[in-house]
Amino acid sequence: MKPALPKPLFKSALLLLLTCAALAPLPSRAADATAPPASQPALSQPTAPTPAEAAAPKKAFADDRLPDQHGFALDYGYVYDPGPSRTFAMARGFAIYDYGSAWRMDNCPNTLRFKVEAAIGSTLTPKSDIMASVNMLAVKYPFGLTGKVLPYGEAGIGIIYTQFRVEGQGLHFNFNPLLGLGLELPQQDGKNIFGAVRLHHLSNGELYHENRGVNSVVLQVGRMF
Repeated sequence: MKPALPKPLFKSALLLLLTCAALAPLPSRAADATAPPASQPALSQPTAPTPAEAAAPKKAFADDRLPDQHGFALDYGYVYDPGPSRTFAMARGFAIYDYGSAWRMDNCPNTLRFKVEAAIGSTLTPKSDIMASVNMLAVKYPFGLTGKVLPYGEAGIGIIYTQFRVEGQGLHFNFNPLLGLGLELPQQDGKNIFGAVRLHHLSNGELYHENRGVNSVVLQVGRMF
């Protein structure tokens, strides 16, 4: 035979149960009358944005590939002016952003991007000389962002360091305008493959009395990640 609970403990437990029962909300018949049937779920009403949501900057457009992309590319360049011939190779990392958000522009075209990149490499011929650059470019997809192949154009400028100096170049640090055309091959995982041809120029913009420019054509292949 189990021992009985002490009377003080039994009274306390009974009082606690009665208190919980008294505080428990009773079902409202009015609410039941207005509630929709189970087969017709209630429609959610739109809620007003919070102050934080209202103050947040609005994106110019929606793109599942953004807010940003990153990638890696390899460049092979050929200096066609001045001679003698010089070749170089560079490894390039980059990030791509929504142009409108990066520059706080409203109604920016949804096919326009802003790219920031950094590269390091070396000349291959006639000898090995270090090269390094940082650049920013505008990237435009003129035919949209859908399709098996996405053509694009890009243009920008940056700063480049070259260990070599051609005759009359003047400085090791120079401005680095770029102009290119490319093709991007969309992948299901978003890690798109691309290839491009670029015109590559360096000169010091008359910051020094010697300002012999160096012009190259560059072949580029890369991938998003």
